[in-house]
Amino acid sequence: MIYQLDITGNQFDFVDLSEASALINLIPKLENQIELHFWGITLLTSQLWGEPLRLSGIEVNSNDDIYIAGYAIVSFREVLGGELKVTLYDPDSSDSFLKNHNNQPVTLQKRWGFKSADFLYELDCVSKWPPGACYLALASNGLAQLNFEVSDCIEAQQFVLNPNKYSQPGWREKEKRGQARINFEKYKSKRRVGER
Repeated sequence: MIYQLDITGNQFDFVDLSEASALINLIPKLENQIELHFWGITLLTSQLWGEPLRLSGIEVNSNDDIYIAGYAIVSFREVLGGELKVTLYDPDSSDSFLKNHNNQPVTLQKRWGFKSADFLYELDCVSKWPPGACYLALASNGLAQLNFEVSDCIEAQQFVLNPNKYSQPGWREKEKRGQARINFEKYKSKRRVGER
């Protein structure tokens, strides 16, 4: 079942993208509606946060957050502007950034100017393409929404204890063996059924 979660405004604070990877593709043109595809979003549902995120219809362990071990789509409507920075990873090293001739990290950057907006969404994640550390800020006056497959939800502690099993490369191995719950193309078509 595809779950549609309103994350507009301060509700976005309950979405942790720090472990998530995204296909950013440098957003060639900033549209009125932006749709981003992520793997590995964490939803802050634990009582440790004081007033946690409430998810009606999903059973939640109140002592843990939820990790989405699958694809999710985050969409923003009425986008007015923003900024994108991707600091590129070094393809020859798994733990360092690509450096220029001055030994400085290579950063790709775009800005789309705006005067004011109801909300500025700031996202820090890993960009799958181009590969690098990503910062994205989007100014919006409209709805922000997260769509994900409920069966992909696990307790965050499970991911922490076994990240290779639930990370995207681990999931690819499950897909090869035919054990994956959904594939991305099926997910995209399912999502459109309940789209607002």
